[in-house]
Amino acid sequence: MENITTLLERQVQLLHRLETFFELQACKPDIVLEMNELNRQCLDTTSAFHKAKLSLDKFRSELGPKYVDVVRKMQRNQMLVIHLMEQLKDDNHQRKHVLREQNGQTNPVDSAKKTIADKMFLADYQKSPFVTKMKPRCLSFVDFNFNITHEEFDQIPKYMRGRENLDELVAFMQSVIVPCFEEKYSLLYKNKKAVTNQQDLALWKIFNQQQSAFPNIKFVTQGDIARKMGRLIDKKVNVKLQMLRHLHILQETRNDGTVYYLWCRDC
Repeated sequence: MENITTLLERQVQLLHRLETFFELQACKPDIVLEMNELNRQCLDTTSAFHKAKLSLDKFRSELGPKYVDVVRKMQRNQMLVIHLMEQLKDDNHQRKHVLREQNGQTNPVDSAKKTIADKMFLADYQKSPFVTKMKPRCLSFVDFNFNITHEEFDQIPKYMRGRENLDELVAFMQSVIVPCFEEKYSLLYKNKKAVTNQQDLALWKIFNQQQSAFPNIKFVTQGDIARKMGRLIDKKVNVKLQMLRHLHILQETRNDGTVYYLWCRDC
């Protein structure tokens, strides 16, 4: 019974289509121009959509990465300007201090204090008095400044990041990776005579031996990261390192059985 009903419905639909066809045929001379114009507009629309798709694909494959690089350079330049402004502020303070001394207006409290820039370039650090100081000092370097945007994080494949979020990755950079680089190069660039602690001296010798592997490139080893965390690198930490490699902040390589992580954010 259901099959007969279905067949009848199909026949009714066919009759409606035939009626529509005959109506269109009857008024064809009146609508042919409009139908041709509609067909032309459809072709133009299809062509426009095709061009838009090609332009979007080109932007994603060619212009997108270039735009990301431009944003990175702008952000780095912004940080450099801020650093220079801080240095100018410190220089002005020192000039005023020198003028007060020359005029006999030295304040005993001010004399006991010295303006020390805690953030500098590694090149400046190598020429500074800090490399001869035995007392360790926590320093930050502009060379290891970084910024991860939401857009960059979203480009990481979901299978790679899993349940990790941007805040966790940034916290890992701030608490482990960046301090690991800063502590290493704070010690590496010290004069040997200024390194009195035997453990630091052993690390200083290892760091200097490793420099020949990648001259003029800043890097840490897997062992450096593990020592900073106080434990071995587990699966969760390795996922974070993979994401940093995907973002081109770190580059992983091996040499003589040692895993190295090269800083390549602005390389």
